[in-house]
Amino acid sequence: MAVPDTPRPPIPLARQPTFTFLELTQAGRRYVSDGRFFAERPHLETIARRAVRGSVEGPIAFLDSHGGALTRVTVDTTTREPRTVRLEARACRAPYDLTNRELQVATCMAGGLTTPEIALALGCTRRTAATHVEHVLAKCGLRSRAAVATLITALGAHTLPVPVGDLVLPPALAEILRSSPGPSVSSPPRPHPITVGLIYPTGPAASGADHRHMRQGALLALEEWDRRGGVAGRRVRFTVTEAEPGALPDAVAEMISSGVNAILLGNQPASAARAAMEPAAEAGTPVLHSMIAPALTEAVHHNPHTLGHVFQATADETAYLRGFLRTLGQLRQSGAWRPSRRRIALLVRRSTSVEVLATELYSAVEAAGWKLVLAESVDEQQSAPWHSVAERLERAEPDAVFLSVVPEPTLRRFLEATADLRHRTLVHTAWAPATPGFTDRLGPLAEGLVWSTVVGVRESPIAAAFARSYQAAYGVPPGLGAAAVHYDLVQVLAAAWASVDRPWNHRGVHKYLRTTPHYGVAGTYSFTGRGQRGLAHPDDDATDPYLAHPHLTYRIQRGEHRLLSP
Repeated sequence: MAVPDTPRPPIPLARQPTFTFLELTQAGRRYVSDGRFFAERPHLETIARRAVRGSVEGPIAFLDSHGGALTRVTVDTTTREPRTVRLEARACRAPYDLTNRELQVATCMAGGLTTPEIALALGCTRRTAATHVEHVLAKCGLRSRAAVATLITALGAHTLPVPVGDLVLPPALAEILRSSPGPSVSSPPRPHPITVGLIYPTGPAASGADHRHMRQGALLALEEWDRRGGVAGRRVRFTVTEAEPGALPDAVAEMISSGVNAILLGNQPASAARAAMEPAAEAGTPVLHSMIAPALTEAVHHNPHTLGHVFQATADETAYLRGFLRTLGQLRQSGAWRPSRRRIALLVRRSTSVEVLATELYSAVEAAGWKLVLAESVDEQQSAPWHSVAERLERAEPDAVFLSVVPEPTLRRFLEATADLRHRTLVHTAWAPATPGFTDRLGPLAEGLVWSTVVGVRESPIAAAFARSYQAAYGVPPGLGAAAVHYDLVQVLAAAWASVDRPWNHRGVHKYLRTTPHYGVAGTYSFTGRGQRGLAHPDDDATDPYLAHPHLTYRIQRGEHRLLSP
């Protein structure tokens, strides 16, 4: 199968949260939320009855275009007795802006029909069928029918009405769309599964809850793909391990030797993460992460041939300082904050201070009209002498203090040490408050804190659905960042694998990641920044906001995260 050229990102299928549903049980119970809807579409009840009598396990998804309105249909089953089937139907938009007819043609292409067979099946001329085939390939950015089959299966976009008896379909879908599966849909030998390696920190690097929520977000996505039957007909498996910074390169090497098709890394110190990139270089195995140390993207930028397999989900740490300056200007201009002397202090974690406190950023402080009265590199561990830092801040008398990304226990120690200072000084930090339950754990210490994240979750239907799934799986909310990002990274990989002929086609996966934006729970992933990093808006100049993560800034008031911008 040919690798797609530069496929456009699919238009999200879900358009609105309203839906209708039908429930059937083996015991004969029937319940519908909208009788008229299903009376106009009796074939959907027929499909549900086949699912009740069958043995398939859901969820199984397809599209229905009866009557001209496109609907996404999901059929799910329960394993408890009596067997129960729930069929949900939601109005939706077509992926890749395909018309209903083009979706039917794509379904026939995916089912193995030739152009003359498509014309006969859909009752049109061969020329019309050929035109539709060309439109499908062009809109999806694909070169082959095999690629269309992979994409339609990955998206769950087989579309009715089509003559399903003539098509090769995924076995579970075939069982519920046909009165009997027939010999043409006997399950072929299972292709080699896709395996994802997950490596998250342990020891001092694992302070705070970020790593746990990252891991849980990734596992939730992997489990969802496995329930759907995998990606492009391949089951999805994973192997997960924890590693201290010094053992990270060996953990990556072990994953590579075991044959994983991609690796997700949790947050580790920059030096350990940089060393861990090397073992995957020869194999070219994609490595995705959400760390923000500028040294990582600079290494990829300067070594594209050896580190071109590494992709960073977010902008780097310098974006936080630019966002801090922008936020100060917005608060001052709005009258919500009135600094007396325009003096600021910068506290940057020691591991990234050289890159973050670069000459151009000092210039940015000056250009914004602020006087830098203190700039220090600080230890990221909670054992740092924070009371001494607080004393130096008191003497410097800043109007605002920027504290770089540090773990939550370290942030707590800093807030305790600067409790008096904060009565008259604005304190701005980054990322750590995104962790679920942050305001509950810190209580009054968190009040008034301003913080931001270069990749986070805003209210949207896709974010709400993710939050419900995460809450159901783990019994806690997902928070505003870590879980969603690693959930999204699995989805990005799944889309990349669906675009290539085999998951070990690493070059094809790299090309997809470099050229194709992906819209997820936490915004758009576009690895087009320096060193194959994500983009932050408006921090990356001339960035299309639809191809970047919005840089979100919050203020904690009365225990709630109040969005300040955008």
